[in-house]
Amino acid sequence: MDRDYDIFERLPDASVHCLIRVHGTLHVRTVLEERGKRTANECFAMNIRTREVIARVNEKVARRALLIKHVTHRPL
Repeated sequence: MDRDYDIFERLPDASVHCLIRVHGTLHVRTVLEERGKRTANECFAMNIRTREVIARVNEKVARRALLIKHVTHRPL
């Protein structure tokens, strides 16, 4: 049985924006890779019912940007 997966984008302020719903795992990777090319933000696919995250893109890029922002904006 194919499940539905929602594709999310985590924005720089740590909020999460739902982009699209994809049916079946075959299309998830294609949709995520295309979205990952258009943004540096982390994107991931999750089944809402089970809360299972099955794929991510730009995870390391997003974490690195957050770390750099934190380090460069420290109060004196």
